[in-house]
Amino acid sequence: MSYPPEFLQRVDQFIHLANEMAEGGKDGEASAAILFAAGRYNAFNFLSNNGAEQDRAAAVDFYVSEYRKALESNLDGVVGPVVKPQG
Repeated sequence: MSYPPEFLQRVDQFIHLANEMAEGGKDGEASAAILFAAGRYNAFNFLSNNGAEQDRAAAVDFYVSEYRKALESNLDGVVGPVVKPQG
């Protein structure tokens, strides 16, 4: 799968901010915050675009499915290594 460079630049902006937040913080705190923020933003986006109660389950399924795809593709190194190689 190929991602547009502009999209990956936005992703890198979020990662940079998360890395800044992680400095000196508790283990997993920045990860939990970015995950919660994504859920909060996606809920806002859904509700702001006239999300109806009957569409809620479909929206949850969609966002959960997209997160799973993103996590799995990053674990597989689709865009490149997630961690810098040691050495």
